[in-house]
Amino acid sequence: MRASTSGQNVQETQLQTRPGVDLVLEANDDWKIQEIGFDGVERYLKPESFTDHVGTLARKVEWTKLVGSQSPYENSKVDPEEEFDDENVAKGSQNGKSADFVTPEAGPWSVVAKQLHESLNQLNILLDDMSVIKNTDYMKALTVLDPITVQEPSMEFINTNRGNQWIWKRRALQEAVQVLDNATKQRQRALVNLGLSADYIAHLQRTQFFEELKEMREIWRVRKTGDYIYGDLSYHIFGWKYDTPNIFDISRRSFSNKTENSSLSIIEVSVPKDLAKRSMIAVSIVKDEMDAGKLFRDPKAKKYKYTYKENDAEKVEVLHWKDSLKWAQNTLLLRDTFSNLCKDAIKLRNRLSIIRDNVLLISLFDDYLLRFELQWFPFEHGEIKEEGDVYLNRVLREMIIGFECTKFIRPQFFCSMPVTHLPENLDLRGCGAMTSVQIEDRSVRPRSILERVLDVAAHHQLTQIVANVALKISESIDPMVQHRWLNCGRNFSRLMFNLNSKDYESFMGTVRSVFFANVSSYEVEVEAKDGIKIKCQRDPKRILYALQYSVCCYSVSMVSVLSRNQWLSPFQTMDANIYALDNNGMTAPNIILCNQAATRSILFIFHVGQEPEVFVRKFIVNERTSKPEEHKWRKLNYHKLSGMSLCKKVDSLLSYLRDG
Repeated sequence: MRASTSGQNVQETQLQTRPGVDLVLEANDDWKIQEIGFDGVERYLKPESFTDHVGTLARKVEWTKLVGSQSPYENSKVDPEEEFDDENVAKGSQNGKSADFVTPEAGPWSVVAKQLHESLNQLNILLDDMSVIKNTDYMKALTVLDPITVQEPSMEFINTNRGNQWIWKRRALQEAVQVLDNATKQRQRALVNLGLSADYIAHLQRTQFFEELKEMREIWRVRKTGDYIYGDLSYHIFGWKYDTPNIFDISRRSFSNKTENSSLSIIEVSVPKDLAKRSMIAVSIVKDEMDAGKLFRDPKAKKYKYTYKENDAEKVEVLHWKDSLKWAQNTLLLRDTFSNLCKDAIKLRNRLSIIRDNVLLISLFDDYLLRFELQWFPFEHGEIKEEGDVYLNRVLREMIIGFECTKFIRPQFFCSMPVTHLPENLDLRGCGAMTSVQIEDRSVRPRSILERVLDVAAHHQLTQIVANVALKISESIDPMVQHRWLNCGRNFSRLMFNLNSKDYESFMGTVRSVFFANVSSYEVEVEAKDGIKIKCQRDPKRILYALQYSVCCYSVSMVSVLSRNQWLSPFQTMDANIYALDNNGMTAPNIILCNQAATRSILFIFHVGQEPEVFVRKFIVNERTSKPEEHKWRKLNYHKLSGMSLCKKVDSLLSYLRDG
């Protein structure tokens, strides 16, 4: 029993000595976010204290209405109707007496009384807050075990809120209807009577100006500094922007009437005077001959003679800003491009170049020159006839755009490399385990636009030469030569020639009857059927000779195939040489046949670019016992042989000499 009573006493003492809960009453205000830094750190504004809040409310009170607008705060004894002039002030200063303020009646304890009065007001406000907190349910402090009751809104409260919302929406709709009605009336008045007010016309022009300015910003760089709006004509993606010589001014064109000059744009731009002209670069390939004509323009000719001083300012102002800005930027682009081409031409050591009167001539190969001409045209509407080679003009344009869109500075980034402890001479890391010298030799170095255009122009000219030669050789009927392009690129093209003999296609079987012509930027190669490549350099005659030689090789193959036909005229091929030479040292493939009875020998010689020669003699069994007359070859007249084609003539001849 003593133990139980002692335990109860300990519990009671512990309950009596338990400390209470410290409550701090503060205003329920969240800290407002002032700014969020780039590192994600939020900076808050310190909420106002109670004193600051009371001071803010006190500043909203209009004290002039309570005290009076003419009553001074410092001295209540001063008569408000008394006026101080400069003379009274001067007299008072001369007498040595200054107009001091009257001491208040409260005496020197007025400051203390004022502070006590303010403290009393703060205490009253604090008591009011405590009473509000005590009488308000949602402001009371709850413990963990206290139930939380949520009062659901009643139907009357919901209906009241809905009615208020409907009233607010109806008022908003009524205001919108009034605004739309006023706008409709003004538009109807504009359709009926053109005499609109100046404010309405200014409003329409201002709206149209901002709409077109928004459309301009989608294409061009536009900036505003103060009241000055200007744009940038530069075409560089990377680099300096808004350079002074490339800036155009933007202003608003004012019309007295809405229908006046309705086709004009409300935006008026003023491009630089040196860019107020249309330009074009004509690229062409010319031959350095006496009959080539004038390679440079005539200084006295007025076809391309144009300067910005001859420009009509009124016609320029009438132009739409889309056309004028596009033409001015094109002029800037072509002018800089032509200047860069001239600089690159001077740097080339293995090519001669001449620059005069906006014309650049640079050697291409042999007697061919590549000609660049910068042409100027008036700054007005109209179609400009494109001169020069259309293909080269478009290639140059594409290279210029590609050069401007290329970012030559490679961004830095981290890449994973294998960890190794091998020495440098055994370390096989890197690009294909190559040394720095090999990497430097195989690295692709950037080339200028002029060098690339020269390669494309050279390949283009060689392609035209090969095409002309192919058309010339395709005129041959026996055998029929057909050609088609397998690959057409800027720096490499491949042309295939297919040979065919009429009515004898079935005899060829699997025999390959095609050969190719490979065209690059430097030379032309003719690839025969056996894979042998004949280099023709850039000479059209050598190209034609190589193609005709391939036709002669095909003729030898056709004669060999026809001689093995067992159903018509079986012959034996004694010798065939496609690398044989004639008496003049020129290539002349030949073939020697012998019949089955071994009585006759036939020799076919195919001269390049000429008609074949046919020789016949008796077959010599023993050269020692034979007579000298039997060794002579007898030439047959090729035209008198039966048949229209080579295969038909050979077939007829073999059939005739088969048994004799």
